[in-house]
Formats: sequence, structure tokens, C-alpha cells
Amino acid sequence: MSKKKKTRKPQQPKLDYDAIRARDAERRKKRREKNRDKRRKIMKWVGIPVLAAGVLTAAGFGIYAYLKSSGWFLHHRIAAKTEHYEVTDAMLACYYKQCVDTYLSYMEKDESMTKFDLGKSAKEQEYQTGYSFYDMFMDTTVNAVESHLQLCEAAYAAGYTLPEEKLAECRKQAEEEDLSRYQKGVTVDDIEKAKRLSFLSQYYQSDALSAITVTDEERDEYYHQHEEDFLNVSIYGYTFPYDLEGAEPEYGITREQALETAKKLEQCKTPDEFSETVREYLTDVKHAEEKDIQDALTALKVTNLITYFSDNVQEWAKRPEAERGDTLMIDLEESGVVQACMLLEKPAPSEEPTADIRILYLASAEFDGTENAKDFAQELMEECKSNGSQLSDFTDMVNEYSQDSQTYANGGLVKGFTPSRTSYGSELTEWAFDSSRTEGDMTVVTVDDGAILAYYEKAGDEIAWKTTVYDQLYNEKKNALNEKNHSAEVKMYKENFKYVTG
Repeated sequence: MSKKKKTRKPQQPKLDYDAIRARDAERRKKRREKNRDKRRKIMKWVGIPVLAAGVLTAAGFGIYAYLKSSGWFLHHRIAAKTEHYEVTDAMLACYYKQCVDTYLSYMEKDESMTKFDLGKSAKEQEYQTGYSFYDMFMDTTVNAVESHLQLCEAAYAAGYTLPEEKLAECRKQAEEEDLSRYQKGVTVDDIEKAKRLSFLSQYYQSDALSAITVTDEERDEYYHQHEEDFLNVSIYGYTFPYDLEGAEPEYGITREQALETAKKLEQCKTPDEFSETVREYLTDVKHAEEKDIQDALTALKVTNLITYFSDNVQEWAKRPEAERGDTLMIDLEESGVVQACMLLEKPAPSEEPTADIRILYLASAEFDGTENAKDFAQELMEECKSNGSQLSDFTDMVNEYSQDSQTYANGGLVKGFTPSRTSYGSELTEWAFDSSRTEGDMTVVTVDDGAILAYYEKAGDEIAWKTTVYDQLYNEKKNALNEKNHSAEVKMYKENFKYVTG
């Protein structure tokens, strides 16, 4: 058998690498030229929009800066709103400025207030530890704004609106403001809007309170329902504070010494004996000066509504068997005091006459002594007399100078003042109920810690208990009205408060 012949594979041609590289380079060149043509076509269509976007971005920053400097954001950011009213950041900035101005005016008259430097940032000045002036001003402002809005809603519900002359006054006051004193961007219109809300809330509240009435029938019915609350009681009372064991000496007597002297008072039979025992204690134990002793003896007698006294004293005074001259000793060990009392008059409705007077109180501490306070009170009295002793002049002086927190807000008025009231000293009481007293009379008296300029307005219309009941019922109605007028829901946008820089 013969073998088959093997088939031979053809020989592979030798590769020309230089030619291949040249060919690939040419292909890449053509591809780049083709892509370049495509990009040129695309840029024809999108080049202008891209350029415009760049221009718009630059313009956007410019517009933002303009809007910010012009106050556009202050006008369009809402700080607080109710159903029918709103306060913008621009208006909030106006209220903030008003708050600062008010603080500065009080600071000028009261050296005890924390000093605020208008030339420095409020955020950098500390009002209290960890609490800046900016925080205090803003919190106070926000509270005022909430109250304004609630009262405006109450006015809206009552159909109450400002008359045209008040609206004109808002505009006039706004136009008189120096805009350079306000945050940049605040306008006259913003100030006017803020004033309109303030005026509406304040005048509505004033008129609403003035409309409250209490009839004689309401007064008498209220009295019979709360008769025990309107009993007057008159006592002698003295309190002995003592040094607690282990504490630093402060009063100079121990609890045992306080109890011993209080027991002596408890054994007294007459007011004179009670008074003399107190004098002996102040002389022999406390070594007090005669003036201080006289002041303490004058202060022994306290006459007031029975609800003014502690529960222990009320229960003791209201006992069916209680009699004048009864005594009581109370050991308040948890408070570190011992009290001794003597009943001078049994609890009863006060039939005393009344008078309406006004007072302007000046603290000795603010005038470097009582005599200086008295001298200034005399100057104020002469000034008021020179203008005819007008009530309006006196109330203006009260608003500017008086430091009595209880009467300052209502022009110094003490309504229903009685002969037994000792809170302003016996000298003022004797003056007020002198039979020759007439409207517009004034006097200056000194008290323990200052001087009082008093103004006689008129004799009271009713006896003491009726005046007291009237005042109590009036205050209840006023409180109920205030609660109702401040019931509207106010939405606060706290995130926008920060744009008011102060």
C-alpha cells in the first residue's frame, strides 16, 4: 500500500509594521477631524445658551445683593401672623428698635439697670450670663408682637377700627422717623404698618377696659357670695427672725431668745403693754437707735383685709370667741422666724370713708439719701403748682419719675384709700383725711426708704368695703377680658427672626 503525500501549508507573508503604524495614524487623524466637525456644529447651537447662563449667574448674584440691600427680603419674610394680620421681618425690625429705645430711656433714669452701649453690637454685649442684649431685646419684642396681634384679632372680632385721625397720626409719626436709625431696608411704610398694629391693639384694649361696668346689684351680690373675703382686721404684729444653727450670724439672736421675747408679747394684755415690750427688746437686745425704734413701733399696727394675713392668723382672728386683746404666737421653725400678734379689732366689713389720691414715690437709694429724695419731691411739687396743679401734669411726672411698681402703671392712683391704711405712713393718712382737703392739694412726706409726693384727687364715692368689693369684681372682669383678648393663635416663624439684625 502506498503512503499519501503530506499537504504543505503555504508560508505566511512577513508583516510590514511601519506600514501598519502609518495607516493607523491616518485613521486617527481622520477620526479627530470628524469629531472636531461635530463639536463645532454642536457649539453653534449650544454656545450662545451656555454663554447666556454664565451672564445670568453673574447677574443673579447682583440681583440678590440688590434685593438684600433694598430690604426686599425683610418685606417678604413673615415673622408672625394670625388669621387676619401679619408682621413682616421689616415690621419686626421696627418693633425691635422701639424695644431698644424704651430700654435706653429707662436706663437713663435707673442706674441699677445693666448698661447697654448703642455703639456696639447687641449680640456682643451680655445682659445676663449666657444671655446677650440681642437675645433679651428679641424675646421682649416677640412677646410684644404676639400681644399686639392677639389684641388686633380681638378688635377685628369686635368690629373695632381706628378712626381716620389715628391712622393719619401713624403716618405722621412714621414720616418723622430718622430711617438711618433702623436696619437697612426698613422704609417709612414699614414703620407706619408697625405703628398701625400697635395703635389698633393699644386703643382697642384701652377702650375695651373703659367699657367694663360694675352695677350696684352686681357688687352687692358678689359681696354676699364672698363676704368673709371682705372682712377687715386690725392687729399688732412683730416678727423675730433668728440665726439658724450652723449658719453665719445675721440677726444676732437665737431661736430660744426669739421664743422667749415672743412669749412675753403673748402674755401682754393691752396694746400699750405690747408696744412697751417691743421697745424693751429693741433697746436692750438689739441696741437700736431711737429713730429706728419709733419706726418699728409705728409699723406694729397693720389693718387690712383678712385675706392679706397668713392662714394661721386668719383662723385665729375669725374664731367665734375671738376678742380684742387676744394674742397669738407662731413658731415658723422652717422659715427661721417667730411671730407675735395681738387682735386690736375683730374682723368686720370696713365702714371707713375713702379718698382717691395719687402718689409719686422716690427711693432714697436713687438720690443718695431720704433728704435728697424729699428735696426733689418738693421741686416737682412747686413745678406742678406753678402750672395750676393740673392732674395731667402730676400723672406725667409719675410716668417719668415714680418708682412705685404698684401704682406707676395707672398714674400713681391709690383708689379707695382709707384712714386705717398704713402702707404709706400715718402722716399721709392724716393729710388725706383732713376735713379741709380739696382737689389738687399736694404734700411731700418721708417714709422709711424714700419720699412721697402725694396729690389729692377727690373724696371716695363709697365707704371702704363697697369700694373694695367694686375693685375686686372689676379686676375679675378685667382679667377675664384680657384672657379672652389674648386667646387668638399666633403663628411664629422663628426661622425668620434671625434676619432682624438689630
